[in-house]
Amino acid sequence: MRQYKANLNPLLSVGLRNRGRQAALLAAYQELRARFTEWVPAEVEHAAAKSHRSSSTKELADLKSKAIEKCSWAMCAVLDFQSTWKHSEASSLAGSIFYHVAEWSDDVQDAKLPLPKEIKQRDIAEEISEASAELHLMVCEELSM
Repeated sequence: MRQYKANLNPLLSVGLRNRGRQAALLAAYQELRARFTEWVPAEVEHAAAKSHRSSSTKELADLKSKAIEKCSWAMCAVLDFQSTWKHSEASSLAGSIFYHVAEWSDDVQDAKLPLPKEIKQRDIAEEISEASAELHLMVCEELSM
């Protein structure tokens, strides 16, 4: 009876203890999503401010600093994800998404004030949405969710 009750407790069940790898995979993915959720809007906010001549030098510097900080956290999350997911297709896709946003961010950083029309009109969140959805499906499939 005690063993039966222990098996009902998900924290003690054998099935969950054997899913340590799945827990690590899921944790790396959740961290990746959280960091991208912070980073992309910070980059977009910086680009929006750089699109207006009325933005102050201090405002631009603060937003740039915030975007760089969020980028460094996102980079760490991507590296952790790639380390955890090893040489999987999901690992490659996460790197591709990161580099796509980073290249756009570099374009924003390098552009003069105000941003050129071709950079200003890009919707980076929309550009990565399909790949992000594909990554999510890969993770769900791997974790049998």
